Amino acid sequence: MSFHKRAGAVAPKRTLVCRAALALSAAAPLSAFAAEDAAPVPVPVMQELAPTVVRANANPAPFARNTPAVVQSVTADQLADRNVVTTEDAVKYQPNVMVRRRFIGDRNSIFAGRDFNEIQSARGLLYADGILLSNLLGSSYSYPPRWSMVGPDDLARVDILYGPFSALLPGNSMGTTIAMTLRRPEKFEAAAQTQVMSQHYNDAYGFSRNVTGNHESASLGDRIGKFWYALSVDRLENDSQPMQYATPNSRFTAGGTPVPVTGARQDLGPNGQPRVILGPQMLERTQQLQETLRLGYVFSDSLEASLTLGHWENHFNDQALSFLRDAAGNVVTGGNVLINGTPYTIAPNTFAPQNGDQENWLYGLGVKGKIGGWKIDTNASAYNVSRDILRASNTAAGNGPGTVFYGDGTGWSNFDIKATSPAVSGHTFTTGYHYDQYHLRNQTFNATNWSTETLSTLKSSYQGDTQTQAVFLQDAWAFAPRWVATLGLRYESWRAYNGQLGNGTSTLGYASRTEDAFSPKAAIQWQATQDTLLRLSYGRAVRFPTVAELFQGTISGNTIVNNDPNLKPERANDFDFTVEQAVPYGVLRTSLFQSDVRDSIYTQTNITVTPNVTNVQNVDRVRTRGIELAYSGQDVLQEAGVRGVDVEANVAFTQSKTLADAANPTYVDKTWPRMPRVRANLFASWHATPDWTVGAGVRYSGRQYGTLDNTDVLPNVYGGTSSFFTVDLKASYRIDKHITLALGVDNLTDRRYFVYHPYPSRTFYGQLKWRL
Repeated sequence: MSFHKRAGAVAPKRTLVCRAALALSAAAPLSAFAAEDAAPVPVPVMQELAPTVVRANANPAPFARNTPAVVQSVTADQLADRNVVTTEDAVKYQPNVMVRRRFIGDRNSIFAGRDFNEIQSARGLLYADGILLSNLLGSSYSYPPRWSMVGPDDLARVDILYGPFSALLPGNSMGTTIAMTLRRPEKFEAAAQTQVMSQHYNDAYGFSRNVTGNHESASLGDRIGKFWYALSVDRLENDSQPMQYATPNSRFTAGGTPVPVTGARQDLGPNGQPRVILGPQMLERTQQLQETLRLGYVFSDSLEASLTLGHWENHFNDQALSFLRDAAGNVVTGGNVLINGTPYTIAPNTFAPQNGDQENWLYGLGVKGKIGGWKIDTNASAYNVSRDILRASNTAAGNGPGTVFYGDGTGWSNFDIKATSPAVSGHTFTTGYHYDQYHLRNQTFNATNWSTETLSTLKSSYQGDTQTQAVFLQDAWAFAPRWVATLGLRYESWRAYNGQLGNGTSTLGYASRTEDAFSPKAAIQWQATQDTLLRLSYGRAVRFPTVAELFQGTISGNTIVNNDPNLKPERANDFDFTVEQAVPYGVLRTSLFQSDVRDSIYTQTNITVTPNVTNVQNVDRVRTRGIELAYSGQDVLQEAGVRGVDVEANVAFTQSKTLADAANPTYVDKTWPRMPRVRANLFASWHATPDWTVGAGVRYSGRQYGTLDNTDVLPNVYGGTSSFFTVDLKASYRIDKHITLALGVDNLTDRRYFVYHPYPSRTFYGQLKWRL
């Protein structure tokens, strides 16, 4: 959002009261769980406010006032100045947020926050208009939130809430909650756009590839009396750079004479030990299609309803290439080989192709109303994985036997109802009930022909269910002018059942489990002056184990996963002290935070052995401390004679340590994996004329480790976790009132970096957008 002050004399600083009024004029609710987190602060008498003109697209409903936590927001107008292809691009410059998106179209895009990394997916929540899109069936890279159910052009705004400080949110909010508000039409509207993307990727091993893709979207909407509708379609097709590299088995298997080969690359792995690289893997082509229909009807001033139907499908194909050649120049993809005089064994499926199909459906119903002065907000949703198939060959030849994985029949459902009272003697109460149910059903079969799904025998299976019910009460008490105290309590009852793990010959059943937990919350907020706001917050949260963490033990291809049905719930005690200060042309926020987590659940994969081994475990105690600085400024260079420059800047300094772990004492006093010491972002946009806009962004992530024992001493290699500094640019030109042309680039300096996987190189964008 950009605000421009009237030209003339130097304007006084915008007060926090003025900023709140402007934000409220352009805000939408944090949906079903935060529309009335607290009562409004008594507004002091204002002296003189700087006259302003709001350029942003106004959305009708007010955002929750005095939420007892830090909330960062980004609007559709701001996103228009940035390179946005998929929805997760909306948060890439936000404070202390990192999205693990290996390439545009990655179906496993997980976000990290203040005190959790991008493997701990169950510690972050993603909502769209109150509908949960987080995949809480597991907590790893395999269970990302379903960003793809929302097209980026449907976004009105995105709000990010940090920490477990609201009783209205479940225990999984112990990390970060991202709430997307979708656009609702006020009149007939239509839009369409097309984008192209391109990068030339080359790695340290001599492999290079031109990677191209395209993205198209269209939308239609209208409001007819009390009825409104919005229909959108989004299509994406793209190639990836290599996401992994093949290595030999960790042990040589004797048998036959090893074949001398050439072409292997040798380097040092993240642990500093020599290793052999055989060739790139997971060269993926993805084709995705997403359609969403949203309907709404206002029955009266005290009752309205909305309906959401979403559909997403994905078709992908993964290939691998071998560097190895025998004496005759033939490609070698498996068996025993001799590399520089050392024998190695290469598994037959190391370079095997695979492909898959996915289809998901989303159903949502929301009802809002008023009864006797109370505001009622209800949301019910269901997410169904109707098709999830992964076909994999046993050999690089790609014909004949293999395996076929089926994950259909999996999904989840959620129900939330919340009631907010009118203010009585300064008190505003919010109470409600929550229910969720998750069911996981996975089977893997051996196949005589993997590509045609000609099945033979069952190889492995696992299944399980979890269910949570919760009630909560929160009181926002404006007990004195400029003061608000918020007290909350959430009770959650959790159950795990129907757990089974099987193979072709036997099935192991797991006993049902139940747990319950109380999570108290408290915050106090003081509007010290018109320009200064202070808030101290405390929150406890309990994150129960997911179905996959409990029951998903597998041996499949090059991967072994060891589950643990006796995992303890994670328990977090968090503090946040925040000061917001109005400064010339903007607001500066400073936040000190601490998260103390007992029995942290962590999933770690050992890539130094083949097959890769993944273990799920509790870590006794992990503590994260840090400080965030965030600045938001509008028209910041007007006094220098340059109008229309807006700036968003933030930096976070974090220390995350393992304080106790009886099972693995060597982890103690080690830095928590994938938690950089520094994260920083800067985005500046210049609205040079009514038709020209230029944007520039900078992203930085500091030193981090990838393992619990911090033995990965070399970060800038495949499998390591690099520090990185990237620069992004975009220029947009509005040809007329209907058509806009844009060109952009991400990673301008072509920085080569890894977060286990290689990340994209310099990527160019072209965009043509039409709006009625």
